[in-house]
Amino acid sequence: MAAHSGLKALFTSSSRVVINKLKKIKYGLFLFGLGVLLVVLSAGFSWAASGENLQAVVRVSKANVRKAPDKHSRRLFSLRRKSKVKVLKERDQWLFIVTDKGRQGWLFKSLVRIVKPPKIKPEIEFFSSGLEAEQEIFFGSLINRLRSQLAAVEVRRFVFVVSRLDSDRALEPGSGVGSPATSWLLVLQVPFNRALYEQERGEDIEVGTIDLLPYQGYLKVMLEGRDLVIVEMKKNPQLWASAETGLGAVQVLIVLKSESRDQVALSGFKERGFPVFNDYIMLEVHGFSPFSLTSVLPANVADFNKFVLPSPQLPDGSRAPAALAHDFFGLPY
Repeated sequence: MAAHSGLKALFTSSSRVVINKLKKIKYGLFLFGLGVLLVVLSAGFSWAASGENLQAVVRVSKANVRKAPDKHSRRLFSLRRKSKVKVLKERDQWLFIVTDKGRQGWLFKSLVRIVKPPKIKPEIEFFSSGLEAEQEIFFGSLINRLRSQLAAVEVRRFVFVVSRLDSDRALEPGSGVGSPATSWLLVLQVPFNRALYEQERGEDIEVGTIDLLPYQGYLKVMLEGRDLVIVEMKKNPQLWASAETGLGAVQVLIVLKSESRDQVALSGFKERGFPVFNDYIMLEVHGFSPFSLTSVLPANVADFNKFVLPSPQLPDGSRAPAALAHDFFGLPY
């Protein structure tokens, strides 16, 4: 893939992009410690998977809870009418539930009534680099849009970074005359909770595979935000100092950051309006310098929401860089 080869070039130390002198716009003091930000070429959000557990109430006289999402699966226990449960995930009209006593199992969706609690808009820390006043106003409205899109039943906190990336580009081939070419990088930093990820990770995912579906909603809203920035650039290209107003002028990055400050960066694109992850990721784990990993799956769009990690061990038995990705997501090897 051309986008992949372009990204690999950006992994070299000579082409790292570091956001310096970040200017905080609002929402209090916060230091965003993303050591290296990379330009990634633009190539149904499961809210439950992002931590929103819905409540449900049994609507029939007796509802059987089963071991697997299948009507022929063994019955574990039964619930009476008006029993309340928490919904952890959904699959093919079956709900994986937990009772207030901690009992778990699969319940057919039509047997319950879903109770959706009110959603709370998240707190978003905003940092920028080199924005004009009009641009700050625009990104302020974009943040308000993000807060509405990312609302959930629990209080959540994100970091949103906008960076202007300038480079020299010749006006004409061979002219030797350079002019500044500007592109923009939009970064959404999302807290990563390994316990939640292990809970929401698909049960049919192969060993050593990262399930990216829980993060697809974040990619969706960021790609929509990118499209809004491009529309604004076309209205006023001089303000945005960009000769290019296509998809390549704005890149987006989803950064998963754990409590230990380890980070994994994901990127993606739209395929027929559907958000799809690229088949490569970057990691900054355990204090190691950032490095990239490529999925071992073929470059097929249908495979992009699963990321099959390379082997965590080298032929001589020593740990490969992929072992750090296994560590981050808590995957066995």
